[in-house]
Amino acid sequence: MDQRGRLRINLSQREFEVEGSEEFVRGFAERISELLDLFDVGPVVTAPVEAEAAPPSPEALGSFGEFLLRLPSSATDVDKMLAAGYFVQVGSADDAFTTADANRRLTEQGIKLGNPSQCVKQSLLAKRVFLLSKGRYRISQQGRAHLRQLLGPVVPD
Repeated sequence: MDQRGRLRINLSQREFEVEGSEEFVRGFAERISELLDLFDVGPVVTAPVEAEAAPPSPEALGSFGEFLLRLPSSATDVDKMLAAGYFVQVGSADDAFTTADANRRLTEQGIKLGNPSQCVKQSLLAKRVFLLSKGRYRISQQGRAHLRQLLGPVVPD
């Protein structure tokens, strides 16, 4: 039996959804990414460049449990993994996270994801995270913007 896959679009976030077998979805991923580059999703807003704010300290985020309570009840497993990855990334020396570390944090809070690796892969497809090295990821600007929508200003630009 073929594994089912899904690819989603949200033009404001540059997302496109296609559902079918993994092979079918994989065939669309690169073409859709190129297609989205052709869309002018909104006006380009320019603003003066400000000094880059220091990333938040883990203490500024509070405990992981408190951080997760900020997520809306409609948050998906992918959103939960992204939030956990961000929390782990903020506390790491190399500003990165692994699927195992993020999933461990969720498990400690009683949150069991069906397939944590697939959640990270979906975030990769949505360009919310990017690969630093084998197994190490970093939240992208798009990922931070998505987390700001979910969690509010606790996530800086």
